Amino acid sequence: GMESLQTRRRFLSAAGCAAAGFVCAADAPTGGADLDPNLMVFFADVHLHDPTLRWKNGPTHQNAIFPGYVKEVLAMRPMPAHAVLFGDFSASRGHVEDFRLVAEALRPLAEAGVSLAFAMGNHDNRANFLSVFPEYRGRMLLRERIVSKVSTPNADLLMIDTLKTRPGQEWGEIQPEGNFSEGAVDERQREWLRDTLRAASRPTFVGGHHCTEECGIRSEIVSAPSVFGYIFGHRHQWETRFLHDGTNRNSQTVQTATLPSSGYYGDIGYATFRTLTDRAELVLHQDRFFFNRMWSAAAPRPKNWDERVRRNNGAKVVFWYDKPGNFWKSSV
Repeated sequence: GMESLQTRRRFLSAAGCAAAGFVCAADAPTGGADLDPNLMVFFADVHLHDPTLRWKNGPTHQNAIFPGYVKEVLAMRPMPAHAVLFGDFSASRGHVEDFRLVAEALRPLAEAGVSLAFAMGNHDNRANFLSVFPEYRGRMLLRERIVSKVSTPNADLLMIDTLKTRPGQEWGEIQPEGNFSEGAVDERQREWLRDTLRAASRPTFVGGHHCTEECGIRSEIVSAPSVFGYIFGHRHQWETRFLHDGTNRNSQTVQTATLPSSGYYGDIGYATFRTLTDRAELVLHQDRFFFNRMWSAAAPRPKNWDERVRRNNGAKVVFWYDKPGNFWKSSV
C-alpha cells in the first residue's frame, strides 16, 4: 500500500545517506501521526570540535551535550517535522571534520524523516558544509549562498546566510587568518531578501546566525508586511525584544528572539517553534548555564547560574500575525 511504499522510500533514503557518509532528509510521511508538520526544533551554536584537529586542547564537552538534545527531540510525540540549525556548527574554523560530527549527530533525526535546514555562522565554511551535506545545494535559493526556506501549513521560515567572508574567499579552503566574527549580508542577498519578503503572501519568519543590525538588514526585516519575527543565534544567551524601524516615530516593529547555544557555553539548550493559524510560539528548553570549561569540576557552581536556568526554562515567546500601522499618523 501507499504507507508501506512511503516507509520503504524513507528507509532507502536514510540508508543511502548513511552509506554515503552524510545525512539527508528522508521523505517525510504524509499521513502519519509521528511528525507534526507545524512543529520545528531550533538548535544554535553547537560548536562541535574534532579533537584530532590542530586545536588540540579545544573543549569537547559540547560533543556529548548536543547528541543528548537530539535524543530528547526523538522522544517527542509527535516529533517536529523540521530541525533547523542556526550556524556555528564548528568550534573554530569550519573544518570538514567538525561538519562530519554534526552530520553524525543529526543522522537519527534524518532517519526518522525529520527535514534539516541550516544557516551559516561566522565559525563555518560554505564549501566544507556542502562537501558533507551535498544534497543541500538543491535547497539553495540564491547562488553561492546557503539560503533556504522551510514551509509549514501555516507559515514560512526563510533562512538567510550572514557569514562574512573576504573577497574571493567565499568558497575557498580554510583561511589562515580565520573568519570574521561579525556577520554581513551582501547587496545581492539584500536585494533578493527585500523582493522575496515583499512578495510573500503567507506569514513569514526570518532566521539567521547574526542579528539584523550587524548585517545591515533591519529595515528590510521590519518594513516587510509579511514578516512577524526574526530569530538568530551567535550570542549564546536567550533574549527577546522588539526591533523597530529606526525612526523616532517607531512606525513598525518586529519581535526577535536570540537562541541559546546547544552545548558550548552561556545559556545551553534548544527551542521548539510551533506555527498556528494566527500566531507562532517559540518555547525555550534550557537545562544548563555556564561560562567556562570548569562547569563540571568540583568547584561549586555560582548560584546565579542555576537561578538563570530556573528562570529561563519553559520561557515562551508568542509571535502574533499582527502588524499594527503607524500609531502616530491619524487614520485616513
